[in-house]
Amino acid sequence: PKPPPPLTGQPPAACSRRRARGAMAAAQDVDDIWAEMQRESRSTAAGAGRSKKAFDISDLQRERTKTTRRTPAKRLDASMQWMEKWARPLNLQMEVAFPSRVEAPAEATEDEMRMTEAPRTLVDAFEDELPTGTPETFLAYLQRDINCLGEDSFAVRLQSLQKLERVLVHRIDSLSTDIVDKVADAVLKPLLKRMKDKSEKCREMSARILRSLVENASDLSGMLPYTFPTLVARLGCEDLDGVAHLPEVMRPDPEQKPMELARPVEDSEEVRLELARFVSSLLARCTPTQVYSYIDEATGLLRAQAMDPFHEVKAMACETMIAFCHNHSEMLLHFAEPMGRSLTSCLTHNHAKIRISALRALTAVLWCGVWKHNHEIVQVLMAWQDPNKVPIKAFYEPLTNVNYMSTLTFDRHPAVRRFWFETLAYWLLRIPDKVDHEPYIFPYLLSGLCDENEEIALEAFWLIERCGELYEREKEEDLRKTKQYGFDYGWTYGGRAFAPFPLQAMWAGGKTVQHIRRTAAHGPDFLGEIELGEHKQRDAIAGEAAKQMDFGEEVQLPVRDYAWPELRDLTVHRTLPRPRLGARCWVRTHTRRYIKATFNDVVDFRDCTALNAGRLLCMSLAYTEEGVTEWLQPMTAALCKFYSGRAWAAGDQQVTKTYDTICKLLGAYLDPASYWQQLKDAFSPECALEMDQRMASARILALCIEGSVSALQSVEPPDPKLGMGRLEPVIPELVVAMHGSDLLLSPSPDSRAMLWSLLFSFLEPLRQHLTSSQVS
Repeated sequence: PKPPPPLTGQPPAACSRRRARGAMAAAQDVDDIWAEMQRESRSTAAGAGRSKKAFDISDLQRERTKTTRRTPAKRLDASMQWMEKWARPLNLQMEVAFPSRVEAPAEATEDEMRMTEAPRTLVDAFEDELPTGTPETFLAYLQRDINCLGEDSFAVRLQSLQKLERVLVHRIDSLSTDIVDKVADAVLKPLLKRMKDKSEKCREMSARILRSLVENASDLSGMLPYTFPTLVARLGCEDLDGVAHLPEVMRPDPEQKPMELARPVEDSEEVRLELARFVSSLLARCTPTQVYSYIDEATGLLRAQAMDPFHEVKAMACETMIAFCHNHSEMLLHFAEPMGRSLTSCLTHNHAKIRISALRALTAVLWCGVWKHNHEIVQVLMAWQDPNKVPIKAFYEPLTNVNYMSTLTFDRHPAVRRFWFETLAYWLLRIPDKVDHEPYIFPYLLSGLCDENEEIALEAFWLIERCGELYEREKEEDLRKTKQYGFDYGWTYGGRAFAPFPLQAMWAGGKTVQHIRRTAAHGPDFLGEIELGEHKQRDAIAGEAAKQMDFGEEVQLPVRDYAWPELRDLTVHRTLPRPRLGARCWVRTHTRRYIKATFNDVVDFRDCTALNAGRLLCMSLAYTEEGVTEWLQPMTAALCKFYSGRAWAAGDQQVTKTYDTICKLLGAYLDPASYWQQLKDAFSPECALEMDQRMASARILALCIEGSVSALQSVEPPDPKLGMGRLEPVIPELVVAMHGSDLLLSPSPDSRAMLWSLLFSFLEPLRQHLTSSQVS
């Protein structure tokens, strides 16, 4: 039926609604008629089926009706529920025309109550400063922003934190202490909860605000029970070693390799850096009593930050550890070893400044474990392992250790090497229990004399001189007789001979290094035959330079803010004297601990190992001098193996020069009769050695004679009465042995060249002292 005509006087909108209702009513009538027709057709079909089944008995059996499962409607994932808002306007339009369901009013009420935009608070009304009449009044202005920290909206939390930061960080200096204490009590827990916020910005700002409050609060007693557990959880330092769940007897030894946190709990580097600053301020404000209550947590935080992957966090951890160990060294005795191990990753870091900061922090840790755990730290640094104790995992997988001292000795950055040698000298000069560590530390300082940088090598020499001066003061009673009676070795010819110091394992130290003599040892003047003005002090500067103590050109050390204050007065010169008595005795005391092991590396076929072993042996000879006679036999055997093995055959010039210098030093310091007895069998036709070993012995002998001749020619003033000096009994025997040796008949060009060098090593310098029969 047609809709009735609109009434006169009605608005057009009303007429359109009436037409819409008429159309909907007509559509509903058609649907009813169609549904009734379908019901009639189904009933007719059902009657026909029943009449047909009556003739078949099997059709009368009960059939199982199949139930069709309704497939669930497609729904969005829980993490994508926010996309439903996109379709809400379309759903509302459809429900107006065809209402099918009614929404529960509870959801609409919850959406209306949820805060989506940051409200304006009392802090916004004051752009400059808030009224600070009383703490309660000031806190009332901040209370709304403190409450907003718990809202679900990120924008609301962020804006509230920004307001609090503006008041409590940038303008904290204008607030009184009682106001800061009141605000800290109210805002502490909400800010600690924001440390676990999903937003990185919120976590960073929360840490910054907390740091400002900790730095300006008068008392931290009420904050520590909540602050330390939160920091421990955020930095993941509850059990860094992963052995807290094991009994004491089942816990394995700590890992010696450098360890870092693989996946920190806080994944943001900026937030971890802010937490490191927060920890630094917190530990700086804690009293000794408070630190004692949370000593495990405090050391755990420092260890976790030292093992952090981010380099700025490592640098901050090192600085914090230095101050913490300086202020609380008495209570950190049993924490020195874990803290020292946590710095190993800093010692091997790619950045030079991190390695330098780690050395300063390690020195601070050594002051905490004096006479107790410092030895364990040194063993970790030098990769020492008990030969009678093997870890279980060594049976199932390769096990290697890292020698951190060796790594720092050959560091690629000159500034790190320079500071490393200065640190070793500082340990030997200042650490109270240095006597326990000298045998382990001393060889690495001695290796500094062979540094590729000449200025670093020169500084190492004068650092050892400083250590020798300390040794003379400590062992004054032992050295008193040596000084008073003027004892000196025979190679000096009464203090008149001189052997140049082999800096960088080169004879005479190279071309740029100059040398100066010290005064010789003089016995006591019991009868008063020498005038007082002519009395000389041992190891003082001799000659014209004695008037001004002139060592020549001074090497300017770089100015560094991290240098040790105790070594700032150290002066370095390019002119090198003979090492002082204390330095020689100090080195000789410790050389016996490692020199035999050095002989094993001398014969190593690898050039790098043979070179480093040769350099250490050369520096040991320069200080031990004639005292090396004790190990002459094994040393001669090792040198013979070197010159007859693959290490010398490789032809490396640097290795060859190093071992040539060693042989010359042996000749200069030792009695020629001593090394002649070890090497003369090589000239005998009945010698059981191979030809290459005999040639190596002859080469060593030629170099030793060169050293002896050099010491003889350095005697001042020249003394014709000396003749051939200590070579007097050796040269005639050598001439006879060479004349009757079968080596003269050797067809090898190398052997003939070696014999020529042996002949000219003494023939030309000592020609005037040889008889005509010996020359012929």
